[in-house]
Amino acid sequence: MNYEFDKEKISQHVVKYGVDTRPALSPDQDRARLQDYGNWLVEQFPEVFETMLVGPRELRVQRTFLLPNAKRIELPTFVLTNRGPVFTFPERLYIDRPHELNIPGKDQVFCKAFDELRARFTDRTVPRLGVVHEIVFDTGFINSLDVVASSLKNDAWRQKAKNLRILMEAPTEDKNINIEIRPTYLQRTGTPTNSGGPEDVKFGIIVNVDINNRQVTADLTKAEVTDILTFVSDYVPDELVKFLNNEG
Repeated sequence: MNYEFDKEKISQHVVKYGVDTRPALSPDQDRARLQDYGNWLVEQFPEVFETMLVGPRELRVQRTFLLPNAKRIELPTFVLTNRGPVFTFPERLYIDRPHELNIPGKDQVFCKAFDELRARFTDRTVPRLGVVHEIVFDTGFINSLDVVASSLKNDAWRQKAKNLRILMEAPTEDKNINIEIRPTYLQRTGTPTNSGGPEDVKFGIIVNVDINNRQVTADLTKAEVTDILTFVSDYVPDELVKFLNNEG
């Protein structure tokens, strides 16, 4: 299949930083400190964190992003999971068309938020940090299933596949690199006819990349955190695109 992955074909891109805490933070036991921390996020970085929502078993911060086409979208940018906090930074969203959100200095914002989290929760350790890039590559009217299936050597497999998801572990000496590749419908265009004719369909390929430290330490140092972030920045998107195109 003649399709080439390219940074210019990225129609959606969301970056998530996941922090494993031991013991896990709890909305019940740590409510007061978590609320204070959530308020701090809103005060320090209003371009990312806007409104805190607190429930009996959840705590999250979200923001309403204004798009150039006058539409609004609410997204959670800080969520407390059963493993620890997840910070989310949308770079580009596809709502009718791609929209740049232009949140500058994601790593710097995360590092400051991470340092503050460590300072407020000195009774917790952080053995692992993961950074996830959720990317959608636009394939236009090329069926993305055919693109993904073209990586299969067996003709019968390619012909019979009606859906396909590739999960790949490609670790380095000290980093886990987990890659998920799967086809998706990117957009439907046009109006269905009264006779029930099909709509035009545009396609995309979802590529999720999860990078984290292989060795689970007692507690990550600041230098180790910086090393992970630097590695991810070097890998995504340039090295990832080369890998997807079977280059190098």
